[in-house]
Amino acid sequence: MGIFSSGFEKNAITTARAFGLPQFRFAVVPESLTGLAPEQIERVATDALGRIVEVLTTQAEAEQESPSGAAGGNTGRLKFEAQDSYSAAEAMNRRFLESEWGDGFPLVPPTPEKVAWMLKGTTRSPSDIVTVMVPANGVATVEKIAINAVMAGCEPVHLPILIAACEAFTGLGFQGRTLATSTSSHAPLMVINGPIAKEIGINSGRCALGPGFQSRHNIVLGRALRLIMINVGHCRPGRMDMDTIGSARKFGMCVAENEDESPWSPFHEERGFGRDQSTITIFATRDEIDVNDLGSWTPEGVLNSLAFYSAIPGGEYLVQVRPGDDPCYNHLLVISPEHAKICGAAGWGKKAVREYVYQTCRISARRLLNRCRNQPDKIFPQWQWLLKLSDSELDQIMLPVMENANDIPILVVGGSTAKDMIYRCIARPSTVLIKNRA
Repeated sequence: MGIFSSGFEKNAITTARAFGLPQFRFAVVPESLTGLAPEQIERVATDALGRIVEVLTTQAEAEQESPSGAAGGNTGRLKFEAQDSYSAAEAMNRRFLESEWGDGFPLVPPTPEKVAWMLKGTTRSPSDIVTVMVPANGVATVEKIAINAVMAGCEPVHLPILIAACEAFTGLGFQGRTLATSTSSHAPLMVINGPIAKEIGINSGRCALGPGFQSRHNIVLGRALRLIMINVGHCRPGRMDMDTIGSARKFGMCVAENEDESPWSPFHEERGFGRDQSTITIFATRDEIDVNDLGSWTPEGVLNSLAFYSAIPGGEYLVQVRPGDDPCYNHLLVISPEHAKICGAAGWGKKAVREYVYQTCRISARRLLNRCRNQPDKIFPQWQWLLKLSDSELDQIMLPVMENANDIPILVVGGSTAKDMIYRCIARPSTVLIKNRA
């Protein structure tokens, strides 16, 4: 059995069914156990004992009907009739949204004809299994990916990218499940490298992560991956996606690297791919930070801004993780071409940039320990000595925010203005070759 706080009942039911436990039983406690003092936790746990005993000592009731949008879903074809095609499309959108098959924006009707048109974008068979999508272990076939691509407004040329995106998402490992189900506003960022970006017209310059005609390919690709997460991976809000507040980043993010304006080799080449190969990389982002520095003209000045803006308490390397879990908390540096050229012209390569930012991005041990001081048993033994120090002593010790310099990926993206962006991430990036293009 399980114990869940109020508000997580649908999550318990959907998760259990995804893992083949349709009659999984659980007890509900009225309060979340986060942010409570020890005596409050003791009270909540004591009050819940009666319900826990009841669940453990009574027979399970007959299985309830699957809730709308739960794993499994509707696999048949739906027909919508109205006075005209616009009214039929409106009726479809209402039904899809009520069934939790959409993202809240209007969907393109995935008619058999539109899906067949989308499938022309790949040489793969519609029934081919691409991967198993977390969090509910949904089977992602080429056809299912195509259906969601149609709904997002994609074109056939986008389909091979989305197939590779699903593979890359799976490559995030356990942290892909964390990204999909966390109570934080985690979201995938798709990054395209190689010739395909120019061939299709994926924006790598100004407003690349914003709205508008210039980013139309970026927008539909990012949106399609979110719809695939919802409809194939069953990452539905309030069921498996338990985000506390949410973020507009979760509607979809896709960008190409500005390889022409970069003084360095492109990201996918660092990952072992050829410059003439096309790839997609998924970054598991947890937030973003806009870096505003219009006054620096030296590498040190530019990178000081990146490092100082990055100096937000992290320190996950202090804390022990669950067995089998190997998260990598890092900072993705999205550097504008202007700032990248300042560094490149002075002879600073990506390795030098990483090392400088890592060494400069430091905060006090007191700030770094803030989230875990009340859970000393979770801190690694080699860092336990910090707990013996006073606050004033901890304020004098400066520690790196990130665990090491190697896990600081760098992209060059954007227009000519000297503005950068930082994404804090929860996993190492996952890169996959885009292939099977028609």
